Amino acid sequence: MSEIELHRKLLGDAQRNAAFYAALKAVIHPGVSTVLDIGAGTGFLSFLARRLGARSCTLIEYADTLDLAEQLARRNGIDGLTFIKAHSAEVRRRLSVDIVVTETLGNYALEEGFLETAIDARRFLKPGGTLLPARLRQFVAPVLSDRLQVDIDVWSRIGYALDFTPARTVCLNNMFVKTVLPQDLGDSPAAARCWDDLDLHPQRAAPPSRRQCTLRWPAQALAAREVRGFALWWEAELVPGIALSTSPFAPPTHWEQIYLPLLDTVALAPGDTLELTLMSDTRIEVGVRVTWRTRLLRDGRVIAEQAQDSLRGRL
Repeated sequence: MSEIELHRKLLGDAQRNAAFYAALKAVIHPGVSTVLDIGAGTGFLSFLARRLGARSCTLIEYADTLDLAEQLARRNGIDGLTFIKAHSAEVRRRLSVDIVVTETLGNYALEEGFLETAIDARRFLKPGGTLLPARLRQFVAPVLSDRLQVDIDVWSRIGYALDFTPARTVCLNNMFVKTVLPQDLGDSPAAARCWDDLDLHPQRAAPPSRRQCTLRWPAQALAAREVRGFALWWEAELVPGIALSTSPFAPPTHWEQIYLPLLDTVALAPGDTLELTLMSDTRIEVGVRVTWRTRLLRDGRVIAEQAQDSLRGRL
């Protein structure tokens, strides 16, 4: 995808734009606040901040869109901007600002280095400064319909007396960007679980890049007896009371959800328990690695287990 196509989607997302505008308006003190915009792209958030009265804005962006941001600023008569073409982690210039905003969230929330960027960005804040978003929560729910699985698991349908089992295994060790519908989750958000809660406030200890959680669902808590995979989404609290959500049950944004397929359908009997262990590792030396281990428990015993790893999905 080209950079401009990415930004076309971003800027065409009214939910996103309105949420960031409201959040910036809530924290900017006109004529006083200084803002640092990390991953500034076309400069949209800095333009909003200046229009809301920020005294100055510094834009950090390593892509060529920074040149476009300068053109757009001139065209719209927006001054008070400083442009730095670099990755924020490489910036050694002494900066001290009131507000840092970074919208580096992906369909899988942490795939664009959001956590590491946000933690590193805290060094640019004045004491008592504001980091935006302030909190990120990630959710997971079992997928009960077969719609998504049928779409990606084509391997047994190829035909011509060919066995593509090794290719299927590689394929199903991947995360898929999909539009998950409420009916895929039994039309109820009740089965959703928060598996990761990142408090990014500058006063808090820095959360580690390796995140892990084990969750369980009793069979009676699910609206169906067969589970095909898991759906992931996130909610970012920009400032208290203002949030962005990619939940299938929330108004749609340009972001979609993540589908984690299973190698085999899990069939639950009454009294069974579904167990999922999720691990996310976004350390710089790792990149993005997600693993998901699924177990079927009966009378406290593991009677079936399958483990998947996004590293095994790479060719």
